Amino acid sequence: MGIGRLTLLCITLAAVAGCSSEAPAPLLENLAPADWADAAGRFRSPTGEEIGHVVLTDGPNGVLLRVDLKELTPGWHAIHLHQTGDCSDGLAGFKASGSHIDPDDRSHGLLNSDGAERADLPNLYAGADGRATAEFFQSGVALYPSEESAAENGPYPLLDDDGFALIIHESHDNHMDQPIGNAGGRVACAALGGPADGEQTSLKD
Repeated sequence: MGIGRLTLLCITLAAVAGCSSEAPAPLLENLAPADWADAAGRFRSPTGEEIGHVVLTDGPNGVLLRVDLKELTPGWHAIHLHQTGDCSDGLAGFKASGSHIDPDDRSHGLLNSDGAERADLPNLYAGADGRATAEFFQSGVALYPSEESAAENGPYPLLDDDGFALIIHESHDNHMDQPIGNAGGRVACAALGGPADGEQTSLKD
C-alpha cells in the first residue's frame, strides 16, 4: 500500500504570539486516557533535560500521536520519525537516532511529487513561551507487528528490534528540500523502544 496522506488533526497552543507575565503551564502528565495509548515516551533536550511527552496509539490505518513540549524556540519546528530508538548522544546532535524511516526509498517532503517518506509529518508550532501541544495522524505505519498491518503497510512496524525516535528540529520543514526540508539541527528527541528502555513505555497488553 502506498503512503497515505498525513493529516494534522489539531494544534493547541499554550501561548499565542505576544507578551505574557504568566509562567508556562506544567507539562501535561496525561496526554490521553490510560486505555487510549499503546506506547509513550519522553522528549529530551540535547543536555538530557526532560522537556516533553508523547503518547501513541495504533489505529486501523495508521498511528495517532499526541505531543506536548516546552522550551522550544517560538515558531514552527519540523518533527520526523527516525529509525532508531536512541537519544543518548544529545550533545552530538542525536545522531544515534539514525535517519528517517523510509522503507519505500521515497524523497523527503509532503509537497514533493516524489515523496513522502513515512517519517514525514506536518510542522509543530511553539508559542511565545516555547510550549507546543499537538495531535498528528500518520498513515502507512503501525506501532506493532501484525498480519493486518503487514498486509497494509509491509513488514515495517515502528517498534521493531531497535525501536524508533521522534525528532524535533530547530526550524520548520519546507517539505521539499532533501534530506530534511532545510529544518536545521535536532533539538529534541524521544526514544521509543531500542536501547533506551527507560525512556519508552509500552502499554500494549
